[in-house]
Amino acid sequence: MLNCPQQIRVYFTFSTGEINYSQIDYVHLYVFDENDYYVEEYFDKYIAGFNANYYIDCFGIPPGKYRFIAWTGKYGNHYTTSPASFIKGQTTFDDALLMLERFENVIPNSLPHIFHAKLPVTVVSNQSIQYFYMPLTQLSNTINIRTVGLPSDANAYRFNITDNNCTYTFDCSFAVHSHPFFRYTTPCSKDEFGQLSATTNVLRLSANRRTPQLHIYNETSETMLYPVGTQSGDLIGLILGAYPQNDFDLIHTYDIVLYFSGDASTGFNVTVSVNGWQVHDQNEELIE
Repeated sequence: MLNCPQQIRVYFTFSTGEINYSQIDYVHLYVFDENDYYVEEYFDKYIAGFNANYYIDCFGIPPGKYRFIAWTGKYGNHYTTSPASFIKGQTTFDDALLMLERFENVIPNSLPHIFHAKLPVTVVSNQSIQYFYMPLTQLSNTINIRTVGLPSDANAYRFNITDNNCTYTFDCSFAVHSHPFFRYTTPCSKDEFGQLSATTNVLRLSANRRTPQLHIYNETSETMLYPVGTQSGDLIGLILGAYPQNDFDLIHTYDIVLYFSGDASTGFNVTVSVNGWQVHDQNEELIE
């Protein structure tokens, strides 16, 4: 009786910031034992109305100590695991990776957001149902970009962010791997005044990772619109240049405005703001 599998019911809470429930319609829950070997997994997709009352039932887990890991977001072919299939009693926690799917190193559509939860769990034998609450953390960001003062033209433009890290360990840190650079890319829209705007989602940004580069590309002339001259497209540098105290674990949306002056023939001058703060060198005073 003491070794009989128990029924586990897992709920989800949000540990930081505000998360839109509509961004989640699947849960993939993995269980590892106290020796860090893979034990079981539970999967639920096309969840209607995910909210704080949602739960996933886990059956067949004997009493003992475990580590529960959950990945959630929008169901689709956006991510894969390595290894592709886990083997009970063989695949270890350190073996497990979550990897962004890429085709020819291009992400042509905005990714749905991805969330992660982890929880140490002790399953006991004297309860008919045990309840656990796993705090979800968002591991992706939204980058919104728009221009002000750009001369109107008939050219087509594209918003790109390049990066080279697309793999998470199961404790939600970036895996130390050498990946080729890949590109998040989306076409820019134009308003009635010829100003550009675009939005894309990217994997988690961090002050310690200065790799992501932001560009606006003129597809018609096959030239770079931004950055210009000696300016850098360093996305993390722009954010920290605007607000050095930015908390990347709490702030998930970045509104970037590029203010253009001058013209293409003589060269544009561009100033930048992020979330309402103007970007300056770190030794300069911040201006709202």
